[in-house]
Amino acid sequence: MYKIAAFFEFNEKIKKKVLLEKYKVKKKFGNQIYLDHPVHMTLFTINIPKISELSKIYYEKKIVSNKPLSIHFHKPGIFYNDPLTNGHTLFYHVKKNKKLHEIQLRNLKKINKKIKVIKNDKNLLNVETLRKNYMKYGFPFAGKIWIPHTTIASINKNKKSESFLKKFINTKINLKCFVNELSFYKINKNDHKFLFKVKNF
Repeated sequence: MYKIAAFFEFNEKIKKKVLLEKYKVKKKFGNQIYLDHPVHMTLFTINIPKISELSKIYYEKKIVSNKPLSIHFHKPGIFYNDPLTNGHTLFYHVKKNKKLHEIQLRNLKKINKKIKVIKNDKNLLNVETLRKNYMKYGFPFAGKIWIPHTTIASINKNKKSESFLKKFINTKINLKCFVNELSFYKINKNDHKFLFKVKNF
């Protein structure tokens, strides 16, 4: 079984801004979850038995390339008490974008229709919407429940972090870019191995 992630990656200006914030977190708190992850926005993650089956879907000749997609980071956010990390996860919000949600669902539906996506009942979350999404797509945060963002880090919960979080949530952010490629990576814990990029997303 392989854990696969579909990422949108950004221009150097946005990368530098996110890496600067990662540096501030590391300087203040040391190594934290997600600090060593590449700068990206996750469209979805899935588990599949064969990588070759996935790449075959995206290299079909009938599929036409998309126009560049506009991404606008417009405010900071924090997932307080993040159940995935047991910490507070800092990120930048992507401005509401109907097209982005359409792309996510279109790709999840296409993959599930053409290849086997592994869905382990034992890993289901307690929230009913997440359970339904996971059983349907292999990814719980699909559709309206998905919050498009780029993650900075997830920091430990302690008194030392309170002032840092307050300062972060009050910062101003206004960064825009266009993306015209969807990148696929194989994920093994913190290791991200690049697989391929496509424009037919």
